[in-house]
Amino acid sequence: MRARFITVFLLLLRLQSKLIFDIYPDKGIFYELKYLIAKSFEVHDQPQVLDEHPKSYDVISFMAANINGQKLLINLERRRRGIMKACFYLWLPEYGLLALPKLPDMLHFTTDGNTESEEFKGIGFHIYPEEPMIRWRIKYEGLLKQLDEGNKLLQVKLNLTFNSTGKYFNYNRDLSLAVIADSLAREAWNEGFYTMLKNVDKVLQKRLHYEQNGQLTGSLEIYEKIDKLFGHIPLTLSGFRDHSFGTERCLSTINRYVYVALFLEDGSSMVVGILSQPSFFLSSLKVGYICSKDGDYKPITACNFELYSYGEKGTPPRHQNFIVYTVDKDYFVQIKVQDSTERYAGGNWEAKIYNQFVACCINGRHGHGITEYLYRHKGGRPEEASYSDPEWYKRVRKSEDDIEDFDHNELNSFSP
Repeated sequence: MRARFITVFLLLLRLQSKLIFDIYPDKGIFYELKYLIAKSFEVHDQPQVLDEHPKSYDVISFMAANINGQKLLINLERRRRGIMKACFYLWLPEYGLLALPKLPDMLHFTTDGNTESEEFKGIGFHIYPEEPMIRWRIKYEGLLKQLDEGNKLLQVKLNLTFNSTGKYFNYNRDLSLAVIADSLAREAWNEGFYTMLKNVDKVLQKRLHYEQNGQLTGSLEIYEKIDKLFGHIPLTLSGFRDHSFGTERCLSTINRYVYVALFLEDGSSMVVGILSQPSFFLSSLKVGYICSKDGDYKPITACNFELYSYGEKGTPPRHQNFIVYTVDKDYFVQIKVQDSTERYAGGNWEAKIYNQFVACCINGRHGHGITEYLYRHKGGRPEEASYSDPEWYKRVRKSEDDIEDFDHNELNSFSP
């Protein structure tokens, strides 16, 4: 009986609402219920079961800063067979830049290759939701190297709680139509272009990316020895949590991108991204939003930041000035770099990423933040980084290279 009821219920939900002028669907009697189902995001806001596709991924990231200049960047990417790609930077005025010891290489192994990881856990990390879409915990216990002191190793314990302040920004749904139109208008509208447009929906169905602004609170403990506390640093930062997962990331097809996350003294924030991925019809796509202290998002409608004017030769600039537009306001952005470092992404180091830790001013309001400049890297992953990789991973890596070549050729077959 229960199964029959569920079947009838699902059939009712499939019914088409009355069409206005035979085109536009009315809300219908099940609109409110369907709306709540579509709006419910909790099922996504947790570690995802990785698809059987060998390129499946699940990524959780945090970027945060405060007016005192403390800045944090954490990125954990789960892959099949317990593979984890990890990045952790913490910039403190009294210590300078702290980083995971293995960086700039991000590749780690959390299982023996025969079992899957089911959460963001390993190499000292445990990041998990206490209440989806409301509160996450960030824990790390292990070593960090102090870059300003010749990579001196420090034993640390990080314990943070991320609390959300509002809604979330879904990059598959909430971008301004103006930035999409700007991107499309820059392309040649030929047969290859239209062929790619037909396949955009298929690609987007294989990935989800959303961000949620909030506040991180907790502390960092630094130990002179394993059992002797050397320093206790309280941390209260404005930031956001980024979650993305799917099967089609295609890192090797990205030409360049710049990503800017700025957090201001009044509690508001700005995120701006500029992506160049010609094989996916996007030679220049600008994305992002302004988020108020209360967690309300306004997508950007335009930005005069052009990739070819900022670091095109491979070195990010130390100063950046540009203007961001929303529907009702213009924002003059000034950025000054305080520190920077680099890392490599991808199983074969397909990309080189510069992270800059910056001070900023937007329309007279001061703040701090992090920028990210990605470039294609063709040098491969060197022997000093890969010599200790387990044998099973080397076999998997060969298989993934074959899939990467296939995906790359498939995308390029749509090139204008």
